Amino acid sequence: MFQIVRRNPRAAVIAVLMHLVIIAFLIVGVDWLEKPKQPKSGVEVIQARVVDREELKALNKEEERLAEQKRQAELETKRKAQEQERQAELETKRKAQEQERIRKQKQREAERVKKKQAEEKAKEAAKEKAAKEKARKEAEAKRLAQEKKRKAAAEKKLKEEKARKQAAEKKRKAEEAKRLAAEKERREAEARAEKAAAEKARKEAEAKRQAEEKRRRELEARRQAEIDARETDRYLVQIQQKINRSWVRPAGIGEGLRCRLRVRLAPGGTVIAVSVVESSGNGAFDRSATNAVLKADPLPVPGGGLFEKFRDINFLFDPNR
Repeated sequence: MFQIVRRNPRAAVIAVLMHLVIIAFLIVGVDWLEKPKQPKSGVEVIQARVVDREELKALNKEEERLAEQKRQAELETKRKAQEQERQAELETKRKAQEQERIRKQKQREAERVKKKQAEEKAKEAAKEKAAKEKARKEAEAKRLAQEKKRKAAAEKKLKEEKARKQAAEKKRKAEEAKRLAAEKERREAEARAEKAAAEKARKEAEAKRQAEEKRRRELEARRQAEIDARETDRYLVQIQQKINRSWVRPAGIGEGLRCRLRVRLAPGGTVIAVSVVESSGNGAFDRSATNAVLKADPLPVPGGGLFEKFRDINFLFDPNR
């Protein structure tokens, strides 16, 4: 109740005043049945007015509106305080980031100075090393010049000795070459005669071997052809038997019908396609024949090179055989 009074103080005051007026009327003893006579008095009479329910509702709504405005104002104040706090946090974070950036920049500057000092030190070391290397090269060049001079003298002496020996060797070689040429000519004549005889014998033996190899290959080819023919016939019979076992006679089909089929196979006997090459004259019989081929998939086929003969086969489908 006290909470209601705090929320609507104006309505509470009006209600208290109304109760006081009613109590005053009861004490005075007003006769509600008789029309009251206006007393003549010099005192100013205060006209009391009864507040109806609608006005009370309006007053309550006004109080509620004022309370809502107050609540919104409090929320806005709280929001502003939170925004100020957030801005303060952002400013603190920005200052920390700025300090960190300055610290890193100082660190990078210190590293740059350190790197520059290291580079200068390295340059000085390189210069010192280059100077030492130059001195070493000059000493090495002087030593090499002396060594070259010594070697030139030694080489000159060796060349003179070599020239003398070459002249003697040249004379000996000329005499030896003359002797070897005569010996070579004799050997070549003998070798040509032996080579001609050997080549003749080789050609005769090769001709004989080739003739025997040709006869052997012809016999092997005929034997393999016979084997392949028997294998082909055996697999064709197995294929026809499996298709015949898979065939279902259509209703109303008589005896004596047959058709020629073309079947394309993949390795392993998988049926790729089947078609009617020569029709039996009866569409139902032709369809039953192709269905029998598809139902018999995979068909028995040989492996290896013999399968090439079964990639595209053409046979007569006759279920009566």
